Amino acid sequence: MRRRAVLAGLLGLVGGAAAGLLAAMLLVYLWFDVFHLPAMNDDPKPGIAMLGYAVPILAGLGAAGGATLMVRRVRTARATNFWAAAFAVAILVVVLALFLIVN
Repeated sequence: MRRRAVLAGLLGLVGGAAAGLLAAMLLVYLWFDVFHLPAMNDDPKPGIAMLGYAVPILAGLGAAGGATLMVRRVRTARATNFWAAAFAVAILVVVLALFLIVN
């Protein structure tokens, strides 16, 4: 049970951080492209600056929340299949997005 909780917590940590990164990218997209809000502090590269603020906060919250969720579900013997799949998809989307950005 302990090993399973550690593995689930690790998956929740990495998957939650990936979900937080996706949430940060969604926040920047909504801020500029959907709501057409102005850049903060008249920054010449506003999307990059805003990601610099949003990514650490949302990735940290996602990692803490994901790890807590997964460990709690394993300890109470509830199914983790849905959340494991959701975190795996989040990790896959982040890796693919980074690959497309680099190339």
